[in-house]
Amino acid sequence: MSTPNGEPQNPYTAGRPNQGQNQRFGQQGQYQQSQYQQSQYQQSPYQQTPYQAGYPGYPTQAQFEGSQLAQTSMILGILSIFILNVILGPIAIVKANRAEREFNTAATVGKVTGWIGTIIGLFWVLGFVGMMVLAIFAPEMSYDTYDNGF
Repeated sequence: MSTPNGEPQNPYTAGRPNQGQNQRFGQQGQYQQSQYQQSQYQQSPYQQTPYQAGYPGYPTQAQFEGSQLAQTSMILGILSIFILNVILGPIAIVKANRAEREFNTAATVGKVTGWIGTIIGLFWVLGFVGMMVLAIFAPEMSYDTYDNGF
């Protein structure tokens, strides 16, 4: 960006009306702002927050929701490793998939920890079922050995 004379132009002042006349000095040498600058920086009580307006450098509402889903899936996935494995693990996986699909937010940690919790939970369920099968058939076997010995 340069002026017609080949001098570099400040990109932050480009496009402002009355660029050279934005400031005036009063009679006593004090700085006074022009009407343009005063109205530009006045705050409105109904001004949107950065999440609503989508200002450059600030996340939009969709990005905010996507990051919340990713964090929720991560927390549920970590919890699923220790408690309620079969319940919290799949919920973490579903939330991570939704964050990635709908909001284009990375949620790998939630997915991985959700799968780990689900697998641990499946081992617990299989172990419980195995113990129940042994409890059902083991007493019959033990009675047979006692009957034959006496």
